Amino acid sequence: MPDFPVYLAHDHMQRAEDFQRDLAGGVSGKIVHLTVDSWIDAPTKEEYDHAYDSYDGFRDRGLGALTNLHAVASEPENNVRIVREFRDLETARHMGQLAVIAGNEGGKILGSDPDLLDAWFQLGLRHVQFNWAMPNKLSASQDQEHDPTQPGLTNFGRTTIENMNERGMIVDVSHSAPQTILDALEATSKPILNSHSGGRAIADKSQNLWDDQIRAMAENGGVIGMHFCSRLVLGANGPQAEISDVVRQIRYVADVGGIDVVGLGPDWVLGDPTRDVPYLRNTNQEDLTWTKGLEDSSELPNLWDPLVGAGFTAAEIEMIAGGNMLRLFKDVLPG
Repeated sequence: MPDFPVYLAHDHMQRAEDFQRDLAGGVSGKIVHLTVDSWIDAPTKEEYDHAYDSYDGFRDRGLGALTNLHAVASEPENNVRIVREFRDLETARHMGQLAVIAGNEGGKILGSDPDLLDAWFQLGLRHVQFNWAMPNKLSASQDQEHDPTQPGLTNFGRTTIENMNERGMIVDVSHSAPQTILDALEATSKPILNSHSGGRAIADKSQNLWDDQIRAMAENGGVIGMHFCSRLVLGANGPQAEISDVVRQIRYVADVGGIDVVGLGPDWVLGDPTRDVPYLRNTNQEDLTWTKGLEDSSELPNLWDPLVGAGFTAAEIEMIAGGNMLRLFKDVLPG
């Protein structure tokens, strides 16, 4: 077990057994992205395709996932604490619990009424990633990167950022269009998160960040969670990444933006048998892999020695593992 806190910016694993594996792997806490702005585990490809460009069912699925998270946390043997205030992180660590921040990958759960954010906040939601692959009523997504009009935040999106800043909720711009990221950095009064990305100069995928975006995130005091999915680490579909490739990404982003901007955003989604088959089928990602040796949270300790070997100091590794995320939580969350 590491003797420093480990906080993950992006993960989808949310069953009781997943949380036990996190604790065994030395994870102190994480943002759980409850659902995605598409119905990734829809029973049929036709239902997935319909959901892709609609708002149908997203609020209900989000509420169902959040209700289930509360049910898991209500069982003492699961050792899970849902984070509502910053002090909950400290309490969880003191009690040997996993601190879970309820979040969502995409804003469709918010509908189009700014007042609904209060309801989600009261239910414990503390994070919203504005986009997945497609645009929504908040903002333009990465798929609109080459749109000549460069759409970014909508008026609803700007209002949502203001309301999230006021309440103490984490704004996440992963998967967002470049103009959305710029607009969010201008609109926010708090540090923001890019929860699962990498350096685009060495892995040219639209989800990754160019050097000027990395520096802008650093200037904001934000954090970039480094992705463990092979195609984002390498910039190519098919081959499986090695831990050395993840370390190369971490080194690159740290060199461009400074060590304070680097966090971990593994984005683990495979490992739930009921979800894996429809997810891979619906999204046409049968060749999807995670970095060899970092394929779930039980393997997270495999990262620490390679970071030492790459010249990172003990203090820097603590910042990468969780210190920078902890700073962001303190700056943003209530209490």
